[in-house]
Amino acid sequence: MAIAKGKPAAGKAAPARPGATAPAGNKNIAAALARKPSRKVAKEMLVLELRRLRAMFTEIEERYVANAEGEIAAVIEAVEGKNLSVARVQKMLEVVRALSVKPRKGRRKDLARIERAAASLRKELGE
Repeated sequence: MAIAKGKPAAGKAAPARPGATAPAGNKNIAAALARKPSRKVAKEMLVLELRRLRAMFTEIEERYVANAEGEIAAVIEAVEGKNLSVARVQKMLEVVRALSVKPRKGRRKDLARIERAAASLRKELGE
């Protein structure tokens, strides 16, 4: 089978020559990445990153709530399982009743107050 001089056989790639430049496709990609993105592309990238941030926030929030609820559940189980004196129960009731939170406002500091109260109750129980 005769092959024309300088042309590769059909279906076969030409061998790479030393000093040859990269294919045109790679140049276009590199040039596109080097350019400043258009307003539309930048906006789409921002929206994607914000969606990713929102998903991370939701995941963190779910784990945080699960941990805090677990802490409170552990206090409940400990109180139910122990024989506590009236004085200890009164002291623990004071801690719970002293909480000043406004759930409708959805503030982070209210969550921190609840966490501190739960930790205080666990400490009172000796856990």
